[in-house]
Amino acid sequence: MRIAKILPLIIASALSANLAYANTDQDTDALPLCETAECTSDFKKLRNFAINGSSEAASLLAIAYANGEGVSQDDAYARKFMLRAIKWKDPFAIHQASRWYRTGHIFDKNVARADELLNRVVDRGFPPALVDKAKQLFAENNNNSDKIAFDLLIKAKESTYLPAYELLAVFYEHGIGTEASLYKSAKMHKTLAIRGHEGAQEKLDKLVAIIEQQNINIDGLKVSQDIERLDPVLLDVHSEIKDLITKLKTTDYDGRSAVSRIQGQSCSDVGNGCYIQFDRNSPGMIPYVVTGTSF
Repeated sequence: MRIAKILPLIIASALSANLAYANTDQDTDALPLCETAECTSDFKKLRNFAINGSSEAASLLAIAYANGEGVSQDDAYARKFMLRAIKWKDPFAIHQASRWYRTGHIFDKNVARADELLNRVVDRGFPPALVDKAKQLFAENNNNSDKIAFDLLIKAKESTYLPAYELLAVFYEHGIGTEASLYKSAKMHKTLAIRGHEGAQEKLDKLVAIIEQQNINIDGLKVSQDIERLDPVLLDVHSEIKDLITKLKTTDYDGRSAVSRIQGQSCSDVGNGCYIQFDRNSPGMIPYVVTGTSF
């Protein structure tokens, strides 16, 4: 089934636990600098780790400078540490840099470079990159691209990367790149509801009501009252940095760390819904038309 109308596709968070969707275009005047000696000390330690070969530390420091969080906003330092992390083949850094190149933020706008970097981490199976590539392919508006996009989302879902569940719910519901299945769409919303995503339970209830009228067993779609639902958690950047410093100290850092160990979250996880819209009949529509987040 082809979609010839604007579809609201729920996408990943602008600010997640691993900063995979870090909002680097926000008003930096509103962002906090370190107000304690402990915070300042931690940033110094983070900088030392970044200089001495930690791709994780370099990535976090690049985002900190880009956002002006804990340090003064500085595009030059953001570029410097992001390029270090890219050199060390950090998947998060490569993916984030592809977004910066695509929008002309921090780096000069270079779509070809953005695509090159994105494809590099897609080949490595990095879940946020798989989702971004799927959205790109969906915007191409053809059946072959839809199928490839669907397959990429399935692969991202294997890592329990929740933004993949959000998009798969839409793909299943409307038959994009796969056979339409309200039941499978509802299964995606069930997982999202358990994880505390805003609006997921309401959508699940609506789909279950339709499916039940089709005389299909809905037992597998019910959210057990015994299952603890997870509340959305706001990111504490300083805590993330402290955790990384502790890890690098206790593991006797050897220069081969990777930030991909940290799971991402979606817009609902930080309390604000983000939506991406596509108009497949609109000439020149790019795959990143976003409300509530920036790439």
